[in-house]
Amino acid sequence: MVYHWQSHNVKTAGVDDMVLLSRVTEDEIVSNLRKRYLDDQIFTYIGPVLVSVNPFKTMPYFTDKEIELYQGAASYENQPHIYALADNMYRNMLIDAENQCVIISGESGAGKTVAAKYIMNYIARVSGGGDRVRHLKDVILESNPLLEAFGNAKSVRNNNSSRFGKYVEIQFSTGGQPVGGKISNFLLEKSRVVMRSRQERSFHIFYQLCAGADSRMEEQLGLATPENYAYLSQSGTYTVEGTNDIQEFQETMKAMSVVGLSAQEQQNILQLVSAILHLGNISFAEDRSNFASVHDDRYLDFPAFLLEIDPVALKSKLTGRIFESHREKVNMTLNVEQACYSRDALAKGLYSRMFDFLVQKVNIAMVTTTQGYSTGILDIYGFEIFEKNGFEQFCINFVNEKLQQIFIELTLKAEQVGQTFFP
Repeated sequence: MVYHWQSHNVKTAGVDDMVLLSRVTEDEIVSNLRKRYLDDQIFTYIGPVLVSVNPFKTMPYFTDKEIELYQGAASYENQPHIYALADNMYRNMLIDAENQCVIISGESGAGKTVAAKYIMNYIARVSGGGDRVRHLKDVILESNPLLEAFGNAKSVRNNNSSRFGKYVEIQFSTGGQPVGGKISNFLLEKSRVVMRSRQERSFHIFYQLCAGADSRMEEQLGLATPENYAYLSQSGTYTVEGTNDIQEFQETMKAMSVVGLSAQEQQNILQLVSAILHLGNISFAEDRSNFASVHDDRYLDFPAFLLEIDPVALKSKLTGRIFESHREKVNMTLNVEQACYSRDALAKGLYSRMFDFLVQKVNIAMVTTTQGYSTGILDIYGFEIFEKNGFEQFCINFVNEKLQQIFIELTLKAEQVGQTFFP
C-alpha cells in the first residue's frame, strides 16, 4: 500500500499523536503503532516525541516533494514525519537563538542511523548557501558513508549496524547557513576486528576492499577473497543480502576524496586495512621451551611490508614483551595464548587509531571559527542482548539506560513547566 501524504485532517489508521489515545496503556500504544504500521505510516507522535517503526523496506515519502511539504509547516498541518522533527529543530534554533539536540534511542536494528541521515539530509537541503556552504554540506553528508564503511557491520539483527557511537554537531551562522561541524566518536567495537558471532561480519571496509579492489590494488596489497583471512572466515558470513560491496567501495573512495584525504592518505589507509587482514593469518606454535614461535615466517613478510617495518622486529613484538621499570628493562618471551592476544591487540589498536584518524580528518574539513548556533544529533548503539554478551554489550546497554533516564527526566520537566503555565 502506498500512502499519499495529505493534510492532517484526512482520516488515517489509529491516531497520529498518542497523547490523544482514550486510554494510555502499553497495549493501546502497541495496538496504535501496529495499526499505523500496517497502513505504511511508520511515524507517530507522542507530543514533541517522534516514534519511528523500522519498515524494513524502501518507503516512498522521502523525496523533494516531502521536503517542500514540511519546510516551514506547523507540526499539526501534516502527518508525523522525521522531516517535521528536523524542520522544527532547525526553526527553533533560528527563532529562539538556542542550540538544539536530537537524541535517537532504540533497540539495535530499529533504524536510528537511517533516521540520523534523514535529519542531516533535510537540514542540508533547507539551509541554503553558496559554494563554501555547498562544500561543507558535501563533507557532512559524505562523512556518513565513510564512517559507516569503517564503523558499521552486519550483526545478527541488523545488516548495517553501527558499531560505534557518534555525536554530530552542525554549526550554523546566525542566518541559518551551515558554517562548520564536528563529530565526536566513542566506544568503537574494535573487538569485532578479531572476533564475532556466527552469521555476523566484521567492519564493512574489509569486504568492500576484497570485492572492489582493482588488479593493481590486489597485487600491491596482496588481496584475496574473505575466506582466505582468519579474521573474516571465523563467522562463515561474507556477503549481505541487498548490499553490493563493489559499489559500496566506490562510494567509500569517493567519500574519502570529498572529506579531503589525499591520494597518499587513501593509499595508506587501504594498506593498513590489508595489513590487519594479513596479521590475522599469523599463527603460533610452541617451541621446545614451551614458548611461542611463529608457525610460518613467510606469513610475517607481507604484513611487515604493508606496515613498513622489519619482519624480524614484527616477530619480536608478537612473541615477546618488554617490562620496563625505573631500574631496568626485562625481556619476556610469551606463550602461544599470550602471542595470539598480542597479535589481536595490535590489530585492534591499529584499526582503532585509523578510525580516530578518519574522524579527525572529517573534523578538519568542517572546522570553523564563526560564532553562531548548532544542532546536535546523537546516534549510538541500540540495546543489545546476544547469546554471548561481552563487556561492549554491558557498556552499550548501560549508556542506553542512562540516556533513557535523561530523556524521561527532560520530558517530565517539560510537562511540569507546561502545567505551570497552563494549569
